[in-house]
Amino acid sequence: MTGQGQSGSGSSVWSTIFRHVRYENLVAGVSGGVLSNLALHPLDLVKIRFAVSDGLELRPKYKGIVHCLTTIWKLDGLRGLYQGVTPNVWGAGLSWGLYFFFYNAIKSYKTEGRADRLEATEYLVSAAEAGIYSWAVWNITWCPSIYGI
Repeated sequence: MTGQGQSGSGSSVWSTIFRHVRYENLVAGVSGGVLSNLALHPLDLVKIRFAVSDGLELRPKYKGIVHCLTTIWKLDGLRGLYQGVTPNVWGAGLSWGLYFFFYNAIKSYKTEGRADRLEATEYLVSAAEAGIYSWAVWNITWCPSIYGI
């Protein structure tokens, strides 16, 4: 009398709703976002240094990308090249994870029961939908005060 039939039908409803979801895509997106951010963060730091170096004497002058990287390395070492990496890694990992998660779920939903492949416009629309969904989840989850939530 525990309602085994109900739990079985409840689980089938959830499995029907989430049958297109593959968590491997979420893991792949998170991994790709984190690794690419770790690999390219020093160049992002150089970009920021050049952006704020507006000719004031107080700020260091760099002759180019390599000079900027070597100067940071000499002054602060590896730690200097990765200043501010933590929020970037969180942001890139979560946003790319959500994007891949939604994109592959949408494509799977659209190809269900079809013998032919998706057309180019359907891939484009799927990518746009995934971008909108990941943007919405990211912004509403991490910036609720902006949206009055």
